[in-house]
Amino acid sequence: MTIRLLGISVISAMTLGASAANADISFASGTYLDHISQQNHFLSSGILPVSNSASAIANSSKRINFICSVKKLDIYKKLQKPNLKKLEKSFGMSVSQIEAMLEQPGGSGLPYLPNLDIIKLGFDSPQISELFENFITNPNVNDLAVLLATSEKSSFGKESQMISADAMFAYGLLHLHYARVGGNAQLGEKLIKEAAKKNQYGARYIEGMRWYYGYGRNPNLTNAATWMRPSYEIAEKKKDVFSDIVVNTFYEIVFHPSYPQRDLYVELMANAQQMRAELTQQMSSNNVPSTAMMFRQQTTDLLIRRAELLIELGEILNMGDRVEAYRLTVQDMVNKSNMDTVLNELMVVSDAFQQETKIELAKFNQMEGDGLQKLQALHNKNVEFAADTHSLLFQYSTVTLLVFMNSDSGAEQILNADTLQLMDVVGTMRSKACQVYNGINTYAENTNFEIKEVEVEVVEGLQSRKKK
Repeated sequence: MTIRLLGISVISAMTLGASAANADISFASGTYLDHISQQNHFLSSGILPVSNSASAIANSSKRINFICSVKKLDIYKKLQKPNLKKLEKSFGMSVSQIEAMLEQPGGSGLPYLPNLDIIKLGFDSPQISELFENFITNPNVNDLAVLLATSEKSSFGKESQMISADAMFAYGLLHLHYARVGGNAQLGEKLIKEAAKKNQYGARYIEGMRWYYGYGRNPNLTNAATWMRPSYEIAEKKKDVFSDIVVNTFYEIVFHPSYPQRDLYVELMANAQQMRAELTQQMSSNNVPSTAMMFRQQTTDLLIRRAELLIELGEILNMGDRVEAYRLTVQDMVNKSNMDTVLNELMVVSDAFQQETKIELAKFNQMEGDGLQKLQALHNKNVEFAADTHSLLFQYSTVTLLVFMNSDSGAEQILNADTLQLMDVVGTMRSKACQVYNGINTYAENTNFEIKEVEVEVVEGLQSRKKK
């Protein structure tokens, strides 16, 4: 029997009727960090790195082409065509308003949906999985409309039904994700439940979570286990962060003292507790940031870095007084304001200035040699910045979920408003960095200037990116 708790695999000769004390237990897949390091993958191609040992994976430094490239997907032929009128009706707003919504930081404030980078692993079909990941990189109304149209498609074919259920789950997730800025939370919850009824992998997990913690209903452990068991059975065969969370959550449910059928799983409890202690030790020994203050400081540092990059871009575009006004505003905020003001106000000011640079870059004439060199240098630094924001977002999302799933504290203590806000800020910065990246590439295409792409290390796990 294989037992996992958040990435730790244990091979046990024990059967359900055997004694836990006499079980022969050996760690087969190394530490949690070894497992997580396998997620440092080639995001642009979707190919996982191959390694002969966990330690080799943990110490490797995989490099990829930049994560922000808008992928030209070869999947639309199996999906429905977008209908923007239906999308407007679904959101109750115009396309332009939906586009403005997609520019805003999302975040539902729900423990099971802190951000989209982990939940993206909860799909059954490669088509929707690829489309959803592309949407995370480049939120846009067309892909959103494709998800809506595909979710409404009726079909008798097994593959088509799976794609439709995935699309329904994805579209429901996005309504929840953007609920604070225009999404329809009730519709999102309804669609996720409908997808769960169709046995969609991630949806069954979320519906189980809702019963476990009592979101929108009274907690019911039997219902929680019933809804989540199909997801658990799928997750047992996978090796990624999301599947580990599903497995761990299912254990939490069936080990609960009030679960009526707990006796069927009681022999596993000692092993789960041992793995939990192992995980806690690993998190401590690997210097995993455990305080919100460290998260806040790193986020503030990234905000200041972003401002410096925007100032540099404004100077390249000869924006004159507007650059100077933005520079003075940033300096004043950083020098006189507390961290909360920097997080809140600097984000707003920088978003507004970036919009100005976007307009200027779109109409800018061809640059001379010195300007092109500066643009290339800025492009390189922006790539590194985007990789740092991506890695920090994934790191803290993972840590937050690990703490949530392995703590006796309530969800409101761990997944508090400050933590979720910081995730939103970092996620928005990554999206904004991608916009700069794509804007520079579009400019280069229009002016026949060749931008030299740089490879950057993108880390998805508990470890931080290595500093140059």
